[in-house]
Amino acid sequence: MIFAEDIINPVIRNYPCCAAWAIPVSSLATREREFFSRFFPASGTAIVLGYHIVTKDEWRWFLKEDGLHHCDADDRSKKICEEIANALGACGFRTDIVPYPGESGLQFRSVAEAAGAGRIGTNVFLLHPLWGPWIQLSVLATDAPSRYRPVCHAPVCTRCGECVLACPAGAIREDSFDGLRCRSYRAEKGEYIPAGPEKELRYCTICADVCPIGQRPWGAR
Repeated sequence: MIFAEDIINPVIRNYPCCAAWAIPVSSLATREREFFSRFFPASGTAIVLGYHIVTKDEWRWFLKEDGLHHCDADDRSKKICEEIANALGACGFRTDIVPYPGESGLQFRSVAEAAGAGRIGTNVFLLHPLWGPWIQLSVLATDAPSRYRPVCHAPVCTRCGECVLACPAGAIREDSFDGLRCRSYRAEKGEYIPAGPEKELRYCTICADVCPIGQRPWGAR
């Protein structure tokens, strides 16, 4: 039997900046399982692609002529996802890439944590053991089977409290995260309004900047 990992790994080896994980949809929590049953009813496996952000510029978002939000890290991730989908297709498997950015209804970080990519920290970022919060996530759904075996993952977040103290919105707490408060603060600061001739969306990254996990990318504060 051919497993998804057998097809994905040769593709990922060409990209040292990336890692990929696969997990049976049946192993996910109810909310994620329901998403995949709607998005791609034939899906048996969720694939998570993690792109390591090496420079801060890779995470600068812009509103492009197509009306969509883009950053270099996400654009490169999409191309690699397409390579993965094509490789799976060449082996007779169907695959679909979950749209991002946008309101797909799927929390990528939850799928990534379940697949073994890392653990969600106090700042609600997916924290990779080596890359910390500096990881751009993409998710694919495929009908290829996975050989995934559940693993007990060690904690990554040290609960140091740096993001709690640094959050200007007061949205991050030691035991919870107020997403509405975060978004409201950012909206008041004009983050969702494109700025300058390049139509940049100057998103807040303070909670990632202060996180001690992983190596900060070039250009980070």
